Amino acid sequence: MRIFAAALALSLLAAPAFARTRSSNKGPRAGGYCAKSAVGTTTTDSKGNTLECKADKRGRARWTKK
Repeated sequence: MRIFAAALALSLLAAPAFARTRSSNKGPRAGGYCAKSAVGTTTTDSKGNTLECKADKRGRARWTKK
């Protein structure tokens, strides 16, 4: 039982290291969601493309290539 408890404790400590990072941390990208307050604004992505925040067919704000 002690071995099981030790293995569980070590796995819980290592779990955050294997977690995926969120794509939102990488900045805006074409097709990704943007804030509703950002509709009508433009920015550039990591590749240098100009992106504009527009509402899609469903009314959700998304980054689109300009």
